Amino acid sequence: MYEIIVNISRFIFLIYIGLFLLSGFLIALAEKNIIKINIQKNLLFQRVIILLFHITSFLILSFNPETRTFNKEIVLIIISSTLLIFAGNLIPILLYKRSCHILWNGIFFLISIGIVMLYRLNPYLAFKQILWVCLGLLVCIALPIILTLLPRLDLFRYIYLFLGLSLLLATLLFGVEASGAKNWITIKGFTFQPSEVVKILFIFYLSSSFARKNLKLRHLIFPTIMSLIFIACLVFQTDLGSALIFFMTYLVLVYISSSKTWIVALGSILAMIGSFMAYNLFSHVKTRFDIWLNPWKDITSESWQIAQSLFAIGTYGLLGSGLNLGMPKTMPVVERDLIFSAICEEFGVLFGIGLILILIMIFFRGVKISLKSNNIFLSLVSSGLTSLLCFQSFLIIGGVTKFIPLTGVTLPFVSYGGSSMLISFVIIGILQWISIRNSKDDEVVEYLECIEDDKD
Repeated sequence: MYEIIVNISRFIFLIYIGLFLLSGFLIALAEKNIIKINIQKNLLFQRVIILLFHITSFLILSFNPETRTFNKEIVLIIISSTLLIFAGNLIPILLYKRSCHILWNGIFFLISIGIVMLYRLNPYLAFKQILWVCLGLLVCIALPIILTLLPRLDLFRYIYLFLGLSLLLATLLFGVEASGAKNWITIKGFTFQPSEVVKILFIFYLSSSFARKNLKLRHLIFPTIMSLIFIACLVFQTDLGSALIFFMTYLVLVYISSSKTWIVALGSILAMIGSFMAYNLFSHVKTRFDIWLNPWKDITSESWQIAQSLFAIGTYGLLGSGLNLGMPKTMPVVERDLIFSAICEEFGVLFGIGLILILIMIFFRGVKISLKSNNIFLSLVSSGLTSLLCFQSFLIIGGVTKFIPLTGVTLPFVSYGGSSMLISFVIIGILQWISIRNSKDDEVVEYLECIEDDKD
């Protein structure tokens, strides 16, 4: 009977994510005045979908198919996580009515999927993830207030540069190695990844450097040199995934600021040269590249992780094995690097595609916030932050599906990781602050237009 319920739930989960995405698409059309719908009701509908998905998932996880008994301990995480999803999605919307509500809905659906999958893999990590989400949410809610009180953020260019390089150099000198990369710092038992913080500082530094009305080529020289130093520090830490994210984010900001296509072309050539050098200099890079070319050559050793990822994604097809009926725990580092593979295994490839579409929806909102900003600096900041999330998601999803060589980065709001979760919330908090500013600017413009119409 349990297996029948789980098999039916595969279709229910697919309906949930399909309706969520359909509602988001209709809201986007309504904002363009292509169709007429009640946007607020559709946003509310999305929130109901998130709660239904969350509760349905945990009801299935509450039953242990091996012992044929219900797990009473799961009640605590059901209540705590459901309240978190409900209150966490509602409080920011009530506090910041001018913020982008569909952006809140998107990230909380991802958070719900992540908590569900983490509980399936390791209940202890799911509890810790809930705590990180709570802390990240508090930071995210406080950020618009704090940023409003601060003076012009584009004036602190060299502070961003100094802090960013200091954190990276401290990691090089005092960092600890994990999974082949020296990118962690431990202080009295507390471990964090400085490169996550540096991402924000790097974007703020470049945005303040490029925020000029008449940007000349000479203005790009010093920021480019500093960006290469940032990237070189990450390369020496053998954190090549983060190095690639930094480099691609730099290219996006340079192109947006200067509109010079040849710079992007030159950057792409340099990226290929850098990849060739990394292949020859670092043994683990060579190994990962060889694994990417042929993961079946040494499936019991070096290729074990990517092979298990491909098996997980492909074994149960479009609809998956059903939640609680797969074998995601056989994958190494599944809660961080391969959580997308675990989701595809139990929820199905179609659900995985839906998750990617939610990420695209979030990226679309970030781009829209950037385009609506009248401030050059803030427009560049929102573009950089959106690009960062985009490249990070592409790297890990592309890696686990063998589209590109696998790099050890987290899937935003889904993978386990305190540093990643906090910085992801900081990014959303900054984007929402810019969105609120855009809404206020629009109201001022509408007011001035009304005055002009009255004069006429």
